[in-house]
Amino acid sequence: MPEPHAVSTALPISQFDKALHDCSAFSCGFLPIDNFLKDALADHINSGYLTAYVATEEGQKDVVGVYTLNAFAIKPDHIETPKEPRPPPTIPAIYMKVVAVREDRQGMGLGKALMVNALRKSLEISKDVGSMAVVLDVLRDENFERRFAFYKNLGFQPLNDPKNADRVYISLNDVAATLSN
Repeated sequence: MPEPHAVSTALPISQFDKALHDCSAFSCGFLPIDNFLKDALADHINSGYLTAYVATEEGQKDVVGVYTLNAFAIKPDHIETPKEPRPPPTIPAIYMKVVAVREDRQGMGLGKALMVNALRKSLEISKDVGSMAVVLDVLRDENFERRFAFYKNLGFQPLNDPKNADRVYISLNDVAATLSN
């Protein structure tokens, strides 16, 4: 018998719709993310800054997991690029501002399921709009080391960004190779 509140990685993940999804009770244990989801997510979506995808229990409105995606640009000296053709002044990428799982669902595989979904979605997007990598910032708090190890285990590596040592990336070529296996 599964443990109480065991999460299947098959939870539905869909694009956020304020009329269908509720973030008001969401708490991942990192207050800046919790506040962003409750107070600013819908405004950022409506302004075209990002798109959000949420995991919910089948037929429920309460969000148990979330990630966001938006366009991003990387300086060529911050990432390994092919010598030919010469890279453009900025390298197109996809940025994940938020990846979060509600506290009572953490440690059950939902974070990894959200990341796989986000990486698949990023790969799809890159076929329509050129993009070389997925970038995210590993947030600093008492769980930084655990979070950093999680992303490193997924294949993320430090971005050579002198203004943000906690920024990591994974190339979409690596994502494609991993997901095709």
